[in-house]
Amino acid sequence: MSEQSEKQIKAALYTAVMQKLNGELAELEAKEILLVNNPTYITSKDFDHADHIEELKNIIMEKVDIREALKDVKSLFSQSQVPPPEADGKSKKNS
Repeated sequence: MSEQSEKQIKAALYTAVMQKLNGELAELEAKEILLVNNPTYITSKDFDHADHIEELKNIIMEKVDIREALKDVKSLFSQSQVPPPEADGKSKKNS
């Protein structure tokens, strides 16, 4: 296998991992928004507010972990001498 081919494989793997992590991060952000913006949940006597706080804390902790993982993957990506794709999946265009 040629060096260029190995770089392309690494690039594809790192790109797939970054896209998966970005998807998980977006899902957590959506959960956080739903959790925080649900006034009936927050004010209802039927829900344990300690659970609400714990759930929100867990979401925030997961987001931090995923952001750290993204930094690690981007670092590995740059060490492999393959230019990283944009984090949001869009390419920059020179104007």
